[in-house]
Amino acid sequence: MMKRLTYLMCMPMLLLALCEPAWSAHQGVYLGAFYGMTLLQEAEARDALGTFNLDFEPGQAAALSLGYDLDPQGLLGDGRLELEYARRSNALDEVDFLEGKVDGDGDLRAESLLLNTYGVYRGFRGWVPYLGAGIGAARITADDLQVSGQPLADDDKVVFAYQLGVGVDFPLTQSLILDLGYRFFGTARPEFTAVDGSKFKTRYLSHSALLGLRIGF
Repeated sequence: MMKRLTYLMCMPMLLLALCEPAWSAHQGVYLGAFYGMTLLQEAEARDALGTFNLDFEPGQAAALSLGYDLDPQGLLGDGRLELEYARRSNALDEVDFLEGKVDGDGDLRAESLLLNTYGVYRGFRGWVPYLGAGIGAARITADDLQVSGQPLADDDKVVFAYQLGVGVDFPLTQSLILDLGYRFFGTARPEFTAVDGSKFKTRYLSHSALLGLRIGF
């Protein structure tokens, strides 16, 4: 799966390796759309009886953004501000108890709304690396989680969320940008109510490779 993520990250760079457009930087409002793969780290969960681990399969991620490209000569410097809605989903694969591993089922989803800020460096011809961070909120949904065919939880919680991002922009025109990026996304621990009425907390930490387009206006 890591090979697939690496391929997703490298393919656009190989396609554009011989292209060196020299478009001037866009300023103003833009819209962005992104799609890619997400890997959810093994989640340690805790309840009144102790701890157990949730293992998830690789999943899908998608995002929409509304942002503003700043004036490179302005007070805030070269970069952009944006509001981003994203959705990530991973299927539960296994649950690891002290006694051993058992099969799992269901999905863990994260729908987030973040305010992001990105700084860019335009020292290269034809491509623009960037680095950013964001904060906001996320609704984490335990969608019909099951353990060995028995229901575990079907609940959702809204929690604080944060994000770190790095990537490369490839200007296709002044107002059309191909965006290849990586996002580390995490939240505060959501507390779910199990079907038997007990409660358990877990963590949400994910790694996503995203490919998208931004259109400036």
